[in-house]
Amino acid sequence: MAHTLVEFVRSVQTNLDNGVIVPINATPTLILEFGMNVPTATNFIELTTTVGWQAMNVFVTPPEKPKLLLQVFMDGVVVGSAEQESISYDEDEILEMTTAFHSILTNVSVGFHVIQVFASNPEDLQGDITITGPVNISGRVYAPA
Repeated sequence: MAHTLVEFVRSVQTNLDNGVIVPINATPTLILEFGMNVPTATNFIELTTTVGWQAMNVFVTPPEKPKLLLQVFMDGVVVGSAEQESISYDEDEILEMTTAFHSILTNVSVGFHVIQVFASNPEDLQGDITITGPVNISGRVYAPA
């Protein structure tokens, strides 16, 4: 079945590597937010999230390493998430990574919805995470043609 793009929205903190400096700890931090209108009851939504980050002061002893946890909320409910562990092998090394993922939602209720992205480091005692960029999310609503 053919589908038509009926809504496109985005939130951009930066499109550049090293465009921002946002320290992340165990407390979730709001990094992106936008509103999205869903005009039809039969639909699917694609959310594409990209976050560039650095891990520093990583303790190389097991069991845990710092992790970037990204959570996408729609109207206060988690609808997507990704967790990526740092892989540094040297406490003095700065590890640069980019985490990107898609969230696909189907038949979201008609109306206006708030999308938010929160970042946290559940293992913040094992090392430091700083969001550096790029940091963005885009959302597309498709409906049957």
